Amino acid sequence: MKLNQLEMLIHLAEVGSVQAVAERMHRTQAAVSMALKNLEQEAGFKLLDRSGYRLALTQRGQQFLRQASEVIRQNQRLQSLTQQLRTGAEPQLRISYDYTCAPAVLFPALQQLQQTFPATELLLSGDSQLRSLRRIRDGEAELALCPWLPVFRQHGDFETVRVRPFELLIVVAPALLQQAGLVDPAAIHPAAIKVSRQDLLDLPMLIPQNQDVGIDLDIILRMPGQQRIRVNDSITQRELLLAGMGWGIIPGDLVGDAIAQQMLRPIDIPGFINQVNLEVHMVRSAERLAGPAERLIWQYFAGAHGDTSSDASGEY
Repeated sequence: MKLNQLEMLIHLAEVGSVQAVAERMHRTQAAVSMALKNLEQEAGFKLLDRSGYRLALTQRGQQFLRQASEVIRQNQRLQSLTQQLRTGAEPQLRISYDYTCAPAVLFPALQQLQQTFPATELLLSGDSQLRSLRRIRDGEAELALCPWLPVFRQHGDFETVRVRPFELLIVVAPALLQQAGLVDPAAIHPAAIKVSRQDLLDLPMLIPQNQDVGIDLDIILRMPGQQRIRVNDSITQRELLLAGMGWGIIPGDLVGDAIAQQMLRPIDIPGFINQVNLEVHMVRSAERLAGPAERLIWQYFAGAHGDTSSDASGEY
């Protein structure tokens, strides 16, 4: 049995189709199908039930999968250990951060890393939505900084440590409310602006095309019959909010400076949700051994908060 055959079986259990496995592993469908058939022949029993719309594991296949997953994890740990023994500190440390999380929280830890492991190259990449977690799962990054919910465990075997709170705020440009005749300019002050839900129905709502952080904002806000402007990232949403193109719910990190300068205002909707509280976590794979540079970053946050956990989560 070959490791790539076991990996194909693991992916198939997740996505349910040979085509999806082929796309994920950059192979042809014919190659994946043949590899899985050969794996069944070597096992000596059926691993897959092909009678339904989606391929599914047989009962024996599910038992086989559990052990195959452990073999893959052990191989990944062995490769990590081999790399560490060969080179010492990692030649490169890849860190992904969600665009909704201000990366400045990483800077003190990165400064320590530069002093301790000057030969380790840092590669920082900003990603939107769940791509940071997918990079961890697919081995394209060692660490990720992102909003965290327990539902994310369905995407991979992760370890997390809490970094700080994360909140989503409902905000609007005061000028937009003035233009709509909903507020007297003389009445605007640093506190949140009280606006009724009915008033907001007449204003465009700025909302991400796919928030993809485990929260359906349409369900939370329940604002029927209004104009929506959907954008594909929170940075663009911020610019549209500042331009007075609508109101919306957005990460507090992205608008804190604008609120301080009174360019945006939090909205207080009586009897209605006004903010969503989550947590920002540092995330890594539980399936591989961390190198010394990665451990330094991890311990920086684990030591600061003492909250290393595989089940830590925020509430909203």
